[in-house]
Amino acid sequence: MNSALSLEIDGASQVFGIIGDPVSHSFSPVFWNRALAFCGINATYVPFRVCRADLAEAITGLKALGVKGINVTSPHKHAAASFCDTLYSPADGIKAVNCMKFCEDGPIEGWNTDATGFLRILERLGRPQTGLVMGSGGAAAAASQALLLSGARVFQIARSFSDAIDSEPSDSIKRLAWHEKNFAQAIEESDIIINATPLGWHKDDFVAELKEFLSKNKFYVDFNYAPTSRLVATARQKGCNVIDGRELLLEQGLESFRLLTGQTAPEQLIRRCIFGG
Repeated sequence: MNSALSLEIDGASQVFGIIGDPVSHSFSPVFWNRALAFCGINATYVPFRVCRADLAEAITGLKALGVKGINVTSPHKHAAASFCDTLYSPADGIKAVNCMKFCEDGPIEGWNTDATGFLRILERLGRPQTGLVMGSGGAAAAASQALLLSGARVFQIARSFSDAIDSEPSDSIKRLAWHEKNFAQAIEESDIIINATPLGWHKDDFVAELKEFLSKNKFYVDFNYAPTSRLVATARQKGCNVIDGRELLLEQGLESFRLLTGQTAPEQLIRRCIFGG
């Protein structure tokens, strides 16, 4: 690593991090540490693997240890929101966070930069009219909320909606069971299809309905950035306009960095870390 982009850790160093399970795949420590060094911030960013059963103890412990703020990834985005004293829009509506700040005077503040980052992507795409969201966890809630804020109709398909929030108006999102007939209808009527499930991280993950019903020129967005994703490969083979999870990682990362450090993130440096080159 370029010595100009490296800082020594000392007794005054601040700590930021990311919690999730798993978390070893995350690109966030790479670009966060490069960005912190570039900005001259005496801090480090650390991945913490936290299982569901240990979430409460982990958040209490991180705060007690003086950690300044964390990003939150699967499967904790919904549960982590309950630990926040203040939730900023749209996190307050979807009750899911991926960015938490431990304030010096005690409160915990929470944001959903997945939703706001995805909304910026939708605006660049020309605000699609109808979208299909696959999944029912925190990422799906963020994707659905961004679509609603952009003025789109939303289909949501999941194997279970037990993790989904109940505070949305019943007519704002049409929820469908995960089977072939519903995929056929929702894909046909949607301009954009979003995978907000963990499917794609494992090299054997596959969704047969995507191969059967995706068609040329639709937008396909994947919230995951696994390089071997068969879902992304299928969308490309079908002629879709594909945006993989790296673009969302960039957008949410830029905003999270600003919220937690108070400084503007070095966008080009972070883009190179995420996309290479």
